[in-house]
Amino acid sequence: MDASPDLNRYLRGFNHSQEEWPAETPHNPSLAWWSALPWSSDRVASLQMITEAMPQLWLPQQAGISQSELYHQLVLRGVAPPEAMLIPSSGIFKQPEELQLRLVEHPYAAMPVLSTSNREDFLWLVRALAHRAEPVAIEAGVHAQAISGLIHWGMIRGLGLGQRASLILLHEAPYGSVPSKDLPINLNPNRWIQASYTLRLEHELTHLTTKQVLGEMRLNLLDELIADAMGHLMALGQFSALVFDRCLEQRWRAYVAELNEEEAQWALDLTRARAQELEVALSPWQGTMPERKQLLPWLCRLRLDQAIDQLAPHPQAKSE
Repeated sequence: MDASPDLNRYLRGFNHSQEEWPAETPHNPSLAWWSALPWSSDRVASLQMITEAMPQLWLPQQAGISQSELYHQLVLRGVAPPEAMLIPSSGIFKQPEELQLRLVEHPYAAMPVLSTSNREDFLWLVRALAHRAEPVAIEAGVHAQAISGLIHWGMIRGLGLGQRASLILLHEAPYGSVPSKDLPINLNPNRWIQASYTLRLEHELTHLTTKQVLGEMRLNLLDELIADAMGHLMALGQFSALVFDRCLEQRWRAYVAELNEEEAQWALDLTRARAQELEVALSPWQGTMPERKQLLPWLCRLRLDQAIDQLAPHPQAKSE
């Protein structure tokens, strides 16, 4: 088919994919703030510190709230309004005991991670922190959100007005909303929930890495393929094109919104073809922990419209 300008932009890959990646882990100043929380010894005090640092969580989630004087006063200026205008602290989370905090190490995107098994609490966090407390619709298949540029008054008060935080939010649920019985591999429900957490976390860390290193974190099927490839290797020990395709079913249209129907279907077909090739290309890593500094730069040189065998061999293949 003849490619439209929209499709050409969609298929271009990452702009800076051929450039050398940094040797050192970028410093994340927000990690120090999160690591200072007394999470293991005093969960209540930690949650109070989190809500004070991110007052977005106190706002009622209603249409237009981000344009209101209340939002400007509380979030942009860090000035507390009368308590009567806010959600009571006891009413922010349905199950605060289900919230978990982890600080995750990564060579390119070390990050604080807040997770919960409560869907309502996850949605509240996503809308408050990623959508400025607006009651936006969030698809049923969305169980993770990577956030950068977050207004965080704990950091601002400690390090200055120019500081912004990063955070990953996770909902502990089957990846892609696919129950274990519907997977093309044999995993029991508990093992699939555990694997889903690891897969989802690595997926979001990969997105944040492309933002950190390449300057792009896109709604694009190539980005999803790369992030899922890393997630599969970390969680399942291998990349499966069948599992990738099954878990993409409920969410793929979110990544082709800029394309017409014919172009969207073609992009999906190209993605499936690259996934089949990638399963073979990544087979040397089966059962091993991939070296992110070797593998991620190679993956980010992929294009949906270019067969993988046209690229240079990946690092592990060259070392064999």
